[in-house]
Amino acid sequence: PEVYTGLVKLDGMLVGVIGNRQGLLPKGYPEYADYPGIGGKLYRQGLIKMNEFVTHCGRDRVPVIWFQDTSGIDVGDIAEKAELLGLGQSLIYSIESTDVPMLLVVLRKGSAAAHYIMGGPTANRHNAFTLGTAATEIYVMHGETAAVASYARRAVKDKDTGKPLEPLAATMNEMAQKYYDTSRPKYCAQHGFVDEVVDLKALRGYLKVFAGAAYQNPKSICARHQMLLPRIIRG
Repeated sequence: PEVYTGLVKLDGMLVGVIGNRQGLLPKGYPEYADYPGIGGKLYRQGLIKMNEFVTHCGRDRVPVIWFQDTSGIDVGDIAEKAELLGLGQSLIYSIESTDVPMLLVVLRKGSAAAHYIMGGPTANRHNAFTLGTAATEIYVMHGETAAVASYARRAVKDKDTGKPLEPLAATMNEMAQKYYDTSRPKYCAQHGFVDEVVDLKALRGYLKVFAGAAYQNPKSICARHQMLLPRIIRG
């Protein structure tokens, strides 16, 4: 339930779309843990769902558009036992094995490994181009999280030995600020994390151009009556 998948038509051309769901997820999900699921984060069933959808898009020769706003993949001992790392690797394999063009739109957050496995160009040789918006943020982790991960033990040690914490706090704040500065839309565009930052009102035009280009000279086309994915969605 944390990801949407479906088929749409842009100027009459069929395209598969995948996107994150935001907000609190249904009670009892994820099923492998006793903590609540939060939208934007990826869990076991969402990874399996994307794997299957991407594979069927490849089978039916349907181009894929990813809409990304993710804070990462669920982590921890419980998540490891639920094979989330392996399922993420499987999704990258499915993407690489799917010979159809793909487009990524980073609507807001593109964080950690979730950025790679959701059509990110760093793990997707079929990525035609990546679009950002005025709200795009791309980083391996949030700046405050990185600062705590890097200096938490040292902070405890300094506190126990009676050393002043102000210099360390300043270093942590500096690190968090650097992460912030290097994840802004302008920085992402200048350093190739996205190919272009676009106005949301112009986004549909880019999607239509992508669909048109994908169908202009395809390697092959799956006949409509032989497609499997629409039948699976219909049930």
